[in-house]
Amino acid sequence: MSSPQAAANFERSEQSSSEQVALALGLSQTNAGLAPSTAQVQSGLREAIAAVRNGGGQRSAADLEGLGLRASANPTASLGSPMPAFNRNAYNPAVLHLRYAAAAANSALEGADAHLDLVLISANGEPQGLRLPLRQADFREALQRLYGALSRQEPLQVQDPSSPARSLYRQIFAQLQPLLQAQRITTLLISADQGLQAIPYAALHDGEQFLGERYGLSLTPSLNLTNLQVPLGKGGELLALGASQFQGLAPLPLVPEELRAVAAGQKAEIHLNGAFTPAALLVSAAEPRFRRVHVATHAEFLPGGPSQSRLYTGEGPIPLRDFASLRSRRQDNPLDLISLSACRTALGDADSELGFAGLALQAGARSAIGSLWYVDDVATSAFFVQTYRHLEAGIPKAEALQLTRQAFSRGLIRLEADQVVGANGEVLLAGLNPSQRRLAATGLGHPYFWGGIQLLGSPW
Repeated sequence: MSSPQAAANFERSEQSSSEQVALALGLSQTNAGLAPSTAQVQSGLREAIAAVRNGGGQRSAADLEGLGLRASANPTASLGSPMPAFNRNAYNPAVLHLRYAAAAANSALEGADAHLDLVLISANGEPQGLRLPLRQADFREALQRLYGALSRQEPLQVQDPSSPARSLYRQIFAQLQPLLQAQRITTLLISADQGLQAIPYAALHDGEQFLGERYGLSLTPSLNLTNLQVPLGKGGELLALGASQFQGLAPLPLVPEELRAVAAGQKAEIHLNGAFTPAALLVSAAEPRFRRVHVATHAEFLPGGPSQSRLYTGEGPIPLRDFASLRSRRQDNPLDLISLSACRTALGDADSELGFAGLALQAGARSAIGSLWYVDDVATSAFFVQTYRHLEAGIPKAEALQLTRQAFSRGLIRLEADQVVGANGEVLLAGLNPSQRRLAATGLGHPYFWGGIQLLGSPW
């Protein structure tokens, strides 16, 4: 597809998506506005690149070295590098617009009954468009096989080109890869159609590396509803809330330790169990002094819109729709990040996809982090604590998750006695009981532990 066609498809499809998403989430259609042009997207990318490469928000070199994050000559850590590292000077994000459609009856796509339209928009140059033929049955089968292997923690057999992780990569990304390599793209903000948002992109494999190790990844159902302003500088406080005991739900015994660990080394306010009330979340998070909100609790994102998806406080559940109050209260000063630890969506259910993605959009936050499936609390807590260490070091959000995925995949997150130790030897969690130690002792390298924790919204 020609560059003008790619640009026209992008703008037309994004406009439709923003209107549909706003309607599904009960947001005003004025929130949808007009879809951004490719020129506006490119301008945002260039501003973000300049801010990150100029070191906006990063700590001193000595601080980075102490965290094991000193910049490497290799962008985003090569396969041969044992220690994940972030190369600020190589930072180069792009937007990937991804849409699915059934093929027309008179389609010339031989043997295909559907197609994927991909539009790649990088900071410079014309947008690049691809139309990829697809057999719906093959695509769905590969996705179901991947879900099954992940949920059972089976080997993904990535050395086999017919494995589901390889097959899905080939169907979506193989023809795009030469463009990504030629333009030295390090980060992808994927604007995905409904039905494509619950794909565990980080767990797809190109034959050499998992996609979530090779790239910083973020996802959005609507680019127009995503805040792509330049990264914020240092400052602001963390609001950390969580519950470890529930009625009718499994306990989360590591939540107190997780809240303590994510808040370590920064100005933070913690609300645990009974102190974690709906008001503590929705009223406190509206205060301008808080830039990030971390919530460690059960959350469910179910079909049926915001009223059917809920988050459990120490006093009981609150519906997703209540987060809209944060959008209005923080309109001129949006939250930079909402993190949800121990949340889950209905894996593979396209009707529930907007629950997770909708959280950031409902609250008007720039970004959100959550999980496509529930992982045991040791792995989840360790993942979030390690990610926060990267964020505090001034690493962009998508790269903070990427570095954490690399550390998990390479076995650098490990159990020592009753502690979980991070990539640079820092203790992430302490005081694990025998049951928790057994969970971590078998290793945390399988993509089940890190492939479903996903960034929504702005990647920086």
